[in-house]
Amino acid sequence: MFEEFRRKVGLAYARFHFRKRADAPMRFSDAVTRSRKALVVFPDRPVDAGVAEMILRYLTRRYANGSTTVLVREDLRNLLPPMTAARIVTYAPTEITSWYTPRAALIRRLKSSTFDAAFDLNTDFSLPSAFLCRESGAGLRVSFTKANADDFYNLQIRTASTTPGPSFQSFMRCLDML
Repeated sequence: MFEEFRRKVGLAYARFHFRKRADAPMRFSDAVTRSRKALVVFPDRPVDAGVAEMILRYLTRRYANGSTTVLVREDLRNLLPPMTAARIVTYAPTEITSWYTPRAALIRRLKSSTFDAAFDLNTDFSLPSAFLCRESGAGLRVSFTKANADDFYNLQIRTASTTPGPSFQSFMRCLDML
């Protein structure tokens, strides 16, 4: 019960924090191809290593010049496939407040780089991931369709499947169209 209250307070804070940041108009038809630096937020829940490898290889290949940054929680770092083309940034669960928002030090670390596109790979809403995607300053913020996502992402992809493998394959097919 108290956990749900903390989530609601964190969500209200995030909405207040971003209230004056409006997105510039964007043509989505070529937004992914025009972007050069990508932030990939790895899911907060453990996923199948094969599924994670599939989507991360796709995105690092899409941003082949080595300008992909993967943001992952420390305890899930071992689920990432060995990649040389992507920069890995880890964060500890202690860098998230009790209201499920990132602490200032984590935000500063993220904002030390600039990003054109941010991809949140969480299939369910995760306030820390959504907050970090929005705070990244990326013009294009992509995620799966989920509750409360309208405040954080400007492109949401709806998939028919709820299992990770088919969901991520649909996600990649949608990105190929952009």
